[in-house]
Amino acid sequence: MSCEFYKSEMYAWRPGEDLPDSKPLLDHLATCPECAQWFANFSASDEKIRQTFSEVPESPSLEAKIFAGLDYERLQKTPRRSTWRNWFLLPIAASLLVGITLGFGPWLQEARLSRQVATLLSQPPSAEINSTDQKQLLAWSAGALSGDAGLPPELSKVEFRAASSLEVASHKAVLLKMKNEQRASLLIIDAQLTAENTIKSFRETAGSDSRWSDGRRTYVLLFQGSEQDMRAYMTQMGIVI
Repeated sequence: MSCEFYKSEMYAWRPGEDLPDSKPLLDHLATCPECAQWFANFSASDEKIRQTFSEVPESPSLEAKIFAGLDYERLQKTPRRSTWRNWFLLPIAASLLVGITLGFGPWLQEARLSRQVATLLSQPPSAEINSTDQKQLLAWSAGALSGDAGLPPELSKVEFRAASSLEVASHKAVLLKMKNEQRASLLIIDAQLTAENTIKSFRETAGSDSRWSDGRRTYVLLFQGSEQDMRAYMTQMGIVI
């Protein structure tokens, strides 16, 4: 059989398939350097697509749908036996699908952050350290975040009374409870999870939050009250974002 036939067969092959079904293709690859290189490039492309999906938060269903579509295309008998145009265009289609998926990445990330923030507003974690010593709390937080203990200038007037460590969207984070407002706390996440300064309101029983980023970390002011009360608190404390 020709190399063109085996190249089309590559699109139907998947790791772990039964050896009897894969043996003709594998035997050909062992004796044809050109096809072996073609197959190596093809496999690397598939792996890059999978790695891309692993960096997009909570998108297994989307990944499954796109790879199912690729499998469907690869398993169609007519395209597998047709001219070079079919298998030449498939990697291009895969690249376009990945591009579209990456466009959803920030939206998925923001949605995941919103869900976790809503949970923290209704069920905040217990404090791991209680102290009104600002330096002590920030030093403890720096250890939990694996970074420096500094805060952005817009939080210079804020003081804390307790802290706890947690994980948000697969990143290290700390939750600092405000000293001067029992309803307020500050969530610091060791990653940039939001691109804009935003204020989000949840159910009145849960509260509101405001979030922003300095390009390195994400800061979320959680407030167990209305958005109006939260804005008044931010004005009082000089938090302008």
